[in-house]
Amino acid sequence: MIRKILFMLTLCLGASVAFRQKSEVIVTVKATAAKADSIWVSDPAKGKVFFVKPNKEGEFLLSFASDFPRTIKFGIDHPKKWSLSLFLEEGDQLSVATDFDQNTSFLGKGAENASVLEECTRAYVSAYNKKEQEIGKKILSPADAIDTYYGLGQISINTLEANKQKVSPAFYRDKSVSFLYQKLNMPVILPKFYAMSGKKLSECIPASYWNLEKEVKIDDELLSNSDYSGFMTSVFPVFLSFQERFKRGTLDSVISAEAETRLKLNLVEKMYTAKVKHVVIMGIIKSALNSSKKLTEVKPLVDEYSAKYATEAEAKDLQETYRKLDNLSAGKTPPPFTLKDLNGKDVTLKDFAGKVVYMDFWASWCSPCRYEMKNGSPKLHAKFKDNKDVVFLYVSLDSKVDAWKKAIKDDKIEGVHLLSQAKSGVDSAVGKAFNISGIPRYVIIGKDGKIFDNDAPRPSQDITQNKINEALAAK
Repeated sequence: MIRKILFMLTLCLGASVAFRQKSEVIVTVKATAAKADSIWVSDPAKGKVFFVKPNKEGEFLLSFASDFPRTIKFGIDHPKKWSLSLFLEEGDQLSVATDFDQNTSFLGKGAENASVLEECTRAYVSAYNKKEQEIGKKILSPADAIDTYYGLGQISINTLEANKQKVSPAFYRDKSVSFLYQKLNMPVILPKFYAMSGKKLSECIPASYWNLEKEVKIDDELLSNSDYSGFMTSVFPVFLSFQERFKRGTLDSVISAEAETRLKLNLVEKMYTAKVKHVVIMGIIKSALNSSKKLTEVKPLVDEYSAKYATEAEAKDLQETYRKLDNLSAGKTPPPFTLKDLNGKDVTLKDFAGKVVYMDFWASWCSPCRYEMKNGSPKLHAKFKDNKDVVFLYVSLDSKVDAWKKAIKDDKIEGVHLLSQAKSGVDSAVGKAFNISGIPRYVIIGKDGKIFDNDAPRPSQDITQNKINEALAAK
């Protein structure tokens, strides 16, 4: 009897291990040329970014345990910037050999999917670069720009169709949806960019623009695709807002951010199917909270729509988000912190009492951050070089001290430099305290030590000088 029980336990244990091995996905990444001391991995399905170091053989081992299929992305920022997306299905055991440049090969289960996805990406990038050379410095009309981006987006779809027989059914379904909504993304929001140059919005929307709606499906079954859910939350409501204002003849009328958010919510409420409506409304509300300069104007929307659609957990999350943002709103005392500067000296915000502090949250691996430091910061600094009441305070969210120091030296960044070491991505103590979810991010602290602007413009923007001057003039 005991022997029989032991035998059954062994069978169960073996089945458990076999099941775990089957469901777990392992990706082995081997560098064939350029060496990297770590790679970053972005896993949108889990909402996280983490870093992986090489083993003794110089290979990076990535392990994923559940929720398949899904797409992840990994890459490096030094010594060069490079990234690769992978579509993972249950049981994949994939080996990737790459020089972190033009040469990448795949072996193992999932290799065909990976190869076709890379081919789609390369085809798009090649077509994009070619089109960029053709256009040069010429400024396209809104109609031509929409047609151009629409045509470029079709490249990935055509490449996928040409390789349909090589890939798994799940891969084909997922990427068909992704590529379609990636194709529609830029054409839908382009009029907004053109209108920022001072043109009337009505002049930035050609008649062909309204045809984009024909390819959009409002379908609960597509929500599992992140490109679809992102499009329906952040992009298509922009189209619906333009469309409604066009019908009313108010395209060129000034509309407040709060009024535009309410219009989007009303349209989504009328037009979207149940599950899509729920996800999108929650997304719009949270986005409105995070981008609002005046939380009191958004609070009624949060209360109204969370009462209608939010689950108990979602309502609690929205209230917590509001609380955190309210604690960082203009006029509030910023979160206290003590960080080391380049010389190992402790620095706090109190050290700059009576001065205006322009805080720059950044990291060495963040390309937009580095762009601003090379192109925006020197010009902004020059405008206040003789003003001792302005401090430029750089708070790095790097995870590595050497990378932080090297970036400062390479870019010749002047100012006060502090490090709030991140566990991964922007996950650092000070980053959390200031509710930093993405970088670069800028905050202005007034002479009174209170927050003057919790989402200040970038150094390269002309308005930034005016913002700092406003803070200097404030009593």
